[in-house]
Order: sequence, then C-alpha cells, then structure tokens
Amino acid sequence: MPFFSIIIPTYNRARLLERTLASVFTQECTDYEVLVVDDGSTDDTEDVLARHSGRVRVLRQRNQGQGVARNLAIQHAAGTYAVFLDSDDLWFPWTLTTYLQAIDMYGSPSVVMGTVASFGREEELAPVGREPFRAWAFTDYLASAPEPFIRTACVIAVRLEALRRVGGFTARRIASEDHDLLFRLGTEPGFVWIQAPLVVGYRQHDHSSSRSLEQSHQGLRFQLEQEQAGHYPGGAARRRDRLTLILRGVRHVTRWLTEHGRPDLAVDLYRRSLGAHLEVPRWRYLLGFPPWMMAASLRHLRR
Repeated sequence: MPFFSIIIPTYNRARLLERTLASVFTQECTDYEVLVVDDGSTDDTEDVLARHSGRVRVLRQRNQGQGVARNLAIQHAAGTYAVFLDSDDLWFPWTLTTYLQAIDMYGSPSVVMGTVASFGREEELAPVGREPFRAWAFTDYLASAPEPFIRTACVIAVRLEALRRVGGFTARRIASEDHDLLFRLGTEPGFVWIQAPLVVGYRQHDHSSSRSLEQSHQGLRFQLEQEQAGHYPGGAARRRDRLTLILRGVRHVTRWLTEHGRPDLAVDLYRRSLGAHLEVPRWRYLLGFPPWMMAASLRHLRR
C-alpha cells in the first residue's frame, strides 16, 4: 500500500500534463501511486498517458468537472494520504518529502497545506530553492482562520479516511470547490501549514479555472448558502472562524469581479454577505466597498 495517492484531474492539457507528470517522477520520496483522471479530454491526453502506462493509473469519465474527477480518484485511491496536483502545475523534487516531514513531525494531522510559487513561464521557477522547513500547527483547519495565507487544494495532503468521511468535493462546477472541502474538513483533528520550503509551482495563465468570473461568483455564493444552511461542522462555537474564512474570500472576489467588469456579480455577493459582515463585523468593507465599486466601475467603462 503506497503512503501517498497523487490525484491529478485533467482536461485537454496534454502538453502541460506531460510536464506535470515529469515533476512527479523526480520526487525524492517514491512511496506513492499516481492516479490521473481524464475528464473527457479530446486532445492528445490519451497518447500522453499511454506513454506512462506503467507508472500511472488512468481513470476516465465524460467531462463533469474537476470536483467529480477528483472524487473518482478518491474512490480508487489506496494510500494513507491523498495529495492533489493540478495538471498544469509543477512539483519540486522535495515536495512529497516536505509533506512527509510535516506528517511525521506533527503526529499525522488530517490536513497538511503547503505554499505555492506562482509562475507564468517555467524558467521563473529557477530561483526557487529548498529553504529550511518551517510550519505552523493548529488543532484543526478552522483554528487557522486568523492567518491570511493562501488556501487551495493544489497544495494539500489529506488523510484519505477523512476525505471519504466528509464526502470529497462538491460535484458543482464552481470555483473555490477546494475551499468548500476545507470547510467540511474544518474540525478534523490536526492541520499544518507549511510556510517553507515552497512545494508547488502554480501556473498562471488565461485558461486557469480560478479566472472564471461566473464560477468564482457561484463558488462564494455556494459557501454562503452552505454556511447559512448549517452544513459546515463546528456549530455555533466555530461560526466566527468559518465566517472569517468565507468573508475573506467574499471581499477578495467582489473586488476582483468589479475590476473585471462584473459589478453586478460583486453587488450580489455584497448583498448576500451583508448580514454576516455585520455579525463579524467588518465596517471598513461594509462602508467602503460601495463607493470604491462605483469608482472602479467608472474607470473600467472609460477604458
């Protein structure tokens, strides 16, 4: 039984997938299996995977989105921990070793999260070195709410039993489905954030799913609805932790939507989060966002 199950969903990224797999195969830690889920690709993905048939387990489905693709791999995974890697991102040789160090040092936490190095061209990753290990440990994920580091599924290792217990990813085609998963894992015992070394090269390009305006709006709307319906763990005692995390995302996304010409979606999120922002409260955002949005919208129209 492998210790790590590396889960890579992919859709029409044959060229980038080849580079992603190459970064996996250079890992210092070799106690892993690789599961690639082809989410209905129509390019040369099948040929790329055929070249690695002895090193990769391939699962296929009709195109249903990366959440459903990841869930299919979770069903078939055999490792103790699942590690997620997007098919356009890259690992450093020390990535799995770093996760393993955190797991051993902090008593097998439910969730370990690393830190990314963003890049547009691969040569931009050349200066990234293996810094000394630094990490923060928390009783659970929700306890990390006051810390403003970037959170995403492309840099997490999760105990497979915990993933299955909370039901994996939502099947909805939304952005921030990884944040929804983290909220549902919120009270699972043990969360570690690895500050250094950096463990993932996060590729930024125009086709990144995180750049979809409508899906980003839907993702934050979904989180607000889930919180309102009481679907996230921790009850009233942990509500402030959950709201701190959700509303941080709302504030980021409303500004981003406005700057990219969708103030209508930003207003919808502002309205839906109004009560929660009053509860926390966040007066600077509540009073400052409307005039900022109007000014930003005018600037966008004048371009």
